[in-house]
Amino acid sequence: MAVPPAYVYRIVRGDELNFRFLYTPELNTVATVRSDGRVALPLAGELEVEGLSVAELTALLAQRLESSVKRFEVSINVAGAASQRVFVGGEVARPGVQPLLGPLTALQAVMAAEGFRETAQPREVVLMRRGERGERQMVKLDLDAALAGGDLSQDVLLQPYDVVVVPRSGIANLNLWIDQYVRRNLPISVGFSYSINRDGVGVQR
Repeated sequence: MAVPPAYVYRIVRGDELNFRFLYTPELNTVATVRSDGRVALPLAGELEVEGLSVAELTALLAQRLESSVKRFEVSINVAGAASQRVFVGGEVARPGVQPLLGPLTALQAVMAAEGFRETAQPREVVLMRRGERGERQMVKLDLDAALAGGDLSQDVLLQPYDVVVVPRSGIANLNLWIDQYVRRNLPISVGFSYSINRDGVGVQR
């Protein structure tokens, strides 16, 4: 089974970024990511930061200030992250949107939704995620194995706007049920559909 990559925070609009320069404190500043995904910084000017990780923003800033700052060392802290969410649905006691305030795994999200219903199939949990190019991805997770402590790799860290769906037990056609469930209940455009291949990796159709 393909497992999603480790969680890396990506900057979004509304994030408050705190820049602290070790050798040039006069450049220290706090900037909020505007609705156009940009911030304005001393000497560096306008930077498009939406979608970047902190490491990528650090590298971009170093490149932009190369000719202006002799000793570059900066610490960037996302001091006031914008509201980020995940959705947990299907056979859980309390489906709905959950805030993503820090590291959160798929199993923790299910527990925050008050756990599996008796009708749930924890071996067939589906994680839906938007890929780096905007494509829709779908991965099957065996949270029953994670609960038993046998395979914690199944309990992946969630990313903003992930969708975790717990199907009913006894479903013969998981693809059909997920497709119908998504169209009826989840905050995803109905213009997209998913399928699960034999490796558990979803592809956009």
